[in-house]
Formats: sequence, C-alpha cells, structure tokens
Amino acid sequence: MTQVVECNGKEILVRSKEDEVTNFSYLDVIEKVDVFPVNYNTSEYFRANVYMLQSHTGIGIGFVLKLVLGEIRKYGGKVVSELFDIDDGSHVMRIKPESFNTRTELMDQLCRALKVKSSLNCIKTWREEKYAVYVDHAPYILIERGLSGAFGIITYGVHVNGFFKDSATGHLRIWIPRRSASKSTWPSMLDNIVAGGIGYPCGIYETVLKECMEEASLSKDDVERNIKPVGSVSYFHHQVTFGEQKYLDEEAFITGEVEYLYDLELPPTVKPIPNDGEVEEFGLYSLQETINAIKRNEFKPNCALVMVEFLIRHGYITPENEPNYTAILSRMHRRLPFPLMR
Repeated sequence: MTQVVECNGKEILVRSKEDEVTNFSYLDVIEKVDVFPVNYNTSEYFRANVYMLQSHTGIGIGFVLKLVLGEIRKYGGKVVSELFDIDDGSHVMRIKPESFNTRTELMDQLCRALKVKSSLNCIKTWREEKYAVYVDHAPYILIERGLSGAFGIITYGVHVNGFFKDSATGHLRIWIPRRSASKSTWPSMLDNIVAGGIGYPCGIYETVLKECMEEASLSKDDVERNIKPVGSVSYFHHQVTFGEQKYLDEEAFITGEVEYLYDLELPPTVKPIPNDGEVEEFGLYSLQETINAIKRNEFKPNCALVMVEFLIRHGYITPENEPNYTAILSRMHRRLPFPLMR
C-alpha cells in the first residue's frame, strides 16, 4: 500500500513494493469514470442503436438510445411531432421549435408523459428539477434531471473538498462524508465534503452556497471566507465496457459530465454537520486514510476522481510517484463533443 512519510517537515507519498508488483496507478480511478472511448462511432452497435439529439440549427447536444426513442414514440403523443423532426435513416432527432420557451414546454410535457406511462428505470430518479442544455453558452432547452441520462446530455455539478492543516504537525486533514445508506445511488460510499448538480436557474457559485448549507450545515459566511475556485474536471461516463456494449438497455446511457471544483480550507473550529439526510456522517481523514480509501474503492467513483485531482494539485501525487501522471491529467479534462456551459 502507498505510504505517507514525512520528508523535510512535509507529507509525501512513496510507492510501496506492492504498488510496483501490482503496477498500481491512480489512472485506474479515472478509468472507472471516464469510460466512453474517443472512437465510439467505430461500434456497429452504436451506429445502429444510438440517435443524435440536435438543436434546430443542427448542433449535436445529446445521445439518445433507440430504446428511449421507442418509449418516446409510444407514449409522447402529438408532442413528439411538435418537438422533433426524426430521421431514422441518419439516426438524428432534431428539435424543431426556434423558441426556448416553446421547446422547453414541449419537452416538459414529453417527460411528464414518460413519467406516467413509461417503464424506463430512470423514471424512478425523477427529481422535479431541470437541467439546462447549452448552445453558444446559453440555455437552449431544459430537461428533467432524472431523464438527463435518457437524453444523453452533458450535465454540470459542483464538488468541494474540505480540509485543514493540523497546526501542530502541518499534516493534512480532510473532511470526508459517508453517503446515507438510503441513497438511491452509491449508498454508504464516501464522498467529497459537498457535491451537487447545478439545477436551472441556479448558477455555479449559488449552487455551492446552497449545497454547503443543505448537506453540511456550513454558513454562507464560513464558506465565503474560506472557499476558492480551483478549476473543473470533465469526463464521459458509461456503465458497460465499450466493446461489450450493444446499446439495447439503460446501462448503455452515455453521460458527459463537467464538475466545477472548489477547495474549502476550514479552520479546525468549523465542523460540517449532516443536515438534509444525504449524508450519514462526516469523518476527519488523514492523508494515509484517504489514500487507503481511494485504493479500496470506498469512494463514489467520480468523487474519487475529484479527490485524485485535489491530491495532484496539492503536490501529493507527482510524476515521481505516479507512472501515468500525464495521462491522468489529460483524462480528467476530457474534450466533450457537445457545446458547454462555460
């Protein structure tokens, strides 16, 4: 197991003999999240069973499985012809209305029809919250959050890592929550101190402040005094190995994600407290305990990626102790094929 040792008054990571024998790399963490390959269009099953969702101007904004399109046609009624121009030859679903309000209203009607009638499993994650799809950095259409995977759109969120340096030793201490056992996704796994999706019309920083209060009982004053924006990560998630996928079921949903990252260096006197039932408890982890938890796959996968990014940026994971350092940096900032918010 990778060891944390002290060198010249600083904590550093040293690869163990076990790391060398097993060829351990933090690239494994990234590959659990950024799964969808660049050459996706080489798959005959992808070409046969996936439709491109386009704006009325022909800009790609999402991937829709033929399975989902079947449900849309079966239960959408007249809304389908009002909202889409569907070309089964080229596998394109082009949105027809030129008005933001019109296309969003029709999409809402369609999603609610699916909620009532469709047997898609993703309906169970209905949130009564909208995600915005962007074209030219402006909201183009709003889609129910629970159906974002069904329409294969890029989604956005915020992730915050909370920590402090021990005043006596200078050692890193990281606030890490354990997700509630009742969560529908990734129950009881470890998370970042605060994380959440950016629902319309909330902004990025507005979402940070809201989630800090809702998930960790952190006041606006405590957050604004100590928080710092530090960048973003992007990746393309896909649940099944590419070569084995035939795109015939919901496991084949393709989700591009962008997460805006923040560091929150809290004073030792400020402690996060569970508030909204999303978190079971907050633990205070040493650097060694954090590394061990990452290697044991105890983190929700994208939260492990965010934690690896944190450890790289703070100088713990380096080219000297990580054989795939450059590949990790590249994979955490995946180029996505659709327009982005920022």
